[in-house]
Amino acid sequence: MRKPILIASLAAGLALALGCGKPASKDASRVIASAGGEKITEADFQGLVKALSPDPAQAASFLSDPAAREARAQLADQLAMQKAIVAYANLQGLAKDPGVQRQLERAQAQVYFQTLIQKRLAGAEPTEAQLKALYDERIAALKAQGQAGSVPPFDQVKGQLPNLWRQQRQQEAAQELQKEIRERIPVTLADDYKPVAAPAGQ
Repeated sequence: MRKPILIASLAAGLALALGCGKPASKDASRVIASAGGEKITEADFQGLVKALSPDPAQAASFLSDPAAREARAQLADQLAMQKAIVAYANLQGLAKDPGVQRQLERAQAQVYFQTLIQKRLAGAEPTEAQLKALYDERIAALKAQGQAGSVPPFDQVKGQLPNLWRQQRQQEAAQELQKEIRERIPVTLADDYKPVAAPAGQ
């Protein structure tokens, strides 16, 4: 299991989940970390790891494998420090700073958008036919540019195509989501603030 990568991905999501100002769930589990009176219980920690890890088996291994003990400790320390930073920033009055609030709103929108895309793509795996269609599409584009002379056959590059397919699906899902959001949540701009090129989805 690639624990450093898991820690990095979990830390970002857990920071938002634990620092969003909601009270911690009431449970009787052991407190594993605290900062400025804010507590992180073992149940909170486990629940968040399971919720935010893309692979349930990986999350379970991360939470139980004795070899992952140091990785768990590092993550708990990161989370406690994040709570401490939030508490310190609040003492400095940043919670009422309009500039900070705008940055937080922007970051929150980005996290929401990425999460919505991930939910749409959850469990999506390309079929052989989809990979072949993607390969043929790329070959056609290279031929149009006069660069398809040394392209390896499909069977040789098939193993590399799923990642390319996922990237393409993420881009398509982002465009679809933006279009849906604009249809459900009307967005208007003053004439002198309208972009020359129409935004995606319009």
